[in-house]
Amino acid sequence: MQETSFYATLKLITGEEILAEVSPCEENETDFFLIDNPIVINETTQIDHQKGVAISGLLPKKWMLYSSDSMSLINRSHIISMSELDKFGLEFYFKALISAKLSSPIKRKVESKDNIGYVGTIDECRSELEDLFNDSPNLPES
Repeated sequence: MQETSFYATLKLITGEEILAEVSPCEENETDFFLIDNPIVINETTQIDHQKGVAISGLLPKKWMLYSSDSMSLINRSHIISMSELDKFGLEFYFKALISAKLSSPIKRKVESKDNIGYVGTIDECRSELEDLFNDSPNLPES
């Protein structure tokens, strides 16, 4: 059963903090969360020695940099804490999500035809096999 989704920040047992759209799910008596468009925010700090100041900024990145799918599953037992985003957090998330997607090494969804393991659709394979059979010189007479 899938309940309604909401936007939240999740703190994982790995120490990562993720911002994402979260949908609670349960299947076969196992609780998990379906997260969509998860991002992490890294804080960067640079020191300007000439001016004597520290400059910090936030760098949003996709949680799984090389994934072409925007959804992931997280087992409930891997989450330490979760908090729903307020209005400010939601505005920040949507702006950061755009930046994270633009900086991602994977900028488009990979179609299965482009993958090495792609063999073809059933209709394409059936047609090719029928053509091979029909063009075969050893056709039995009917």
